[in-house]
Amino acid sequence: MNVNVNVNANANANAGASARAGINARAGSSVFVQGGGSAYVTVDQPYPTTISGLMVEGAAVSQVIRVPFESRRRFEKRVVIQAVCIDDRNVPHPASQVRGERDVRGDYEGELYRCLAGTWLQVTIAEYLGEVRFDHGETMSCRKREALWHGRGGTVECRPEKPERDCNERSLLRRYGAGVKILTMIREETYTEYREEVVQSSGIAVSGASITLDGGVGGRVF
Repeated sequence: MNVNVNVNANANANAGASARAGINARAGSSVFVQGGGSAYVTVDQPYPTTISGLMVEGAAVSQVIRVPFESRRRFEKRVVIQAVCIDDRNVPHPASQVRGERDVRGDYEGELYRCLAGTWLQVTIAEYLGEVRFDHGETMSCRKREALWHGRGGTVECRPEKPERDCNERSLLRRYGAGVKILTMIREETYTEYREEVVQSSGIAVSGASITLDGGVGGRVF
């Protein structure tokens, strides 16, 4: 009986010693094994590391924008014109034709209509399609002492009237009466147009940034 007990005790002692020796041989760790199956394990991990003074830049971005610019266009059309003179009481009177012909040649340069002193000229211009109609016409006004003037090539505008004797406008009315004018009018106008442009903006840059590295998943285990 005593012999069996000593053998088992020695065997257990030798096995425990061998187990401790095998586990302690692992690099970077230590294991302590005691009776009853409990263990104390430590795993060494590096401490967090901080990197400072980084420069971080975002990607460049392209964007299409509409850019306004001024442009001019020129057009011509056949028009019919009528004119009246408005006094200070807003009462209309017939405007005086400077020439009796209804059709105005393109090379004519001079006045078309005049008004008596103290009144101002109001002109209605409508597209001429073979019929005299003013229901869709445009109205323009001249200041006092201005006449409706036709320039070579088809320009129609208000200009200071040529000096004439006082009874000139009444004489013109008696000679030619009130009437309309038909001509080819050329007009130039300025308008706003848009074009598309691609604008590339640089990415956002951040200086002085820092980052902390903690070794990823894991840590100190007890």
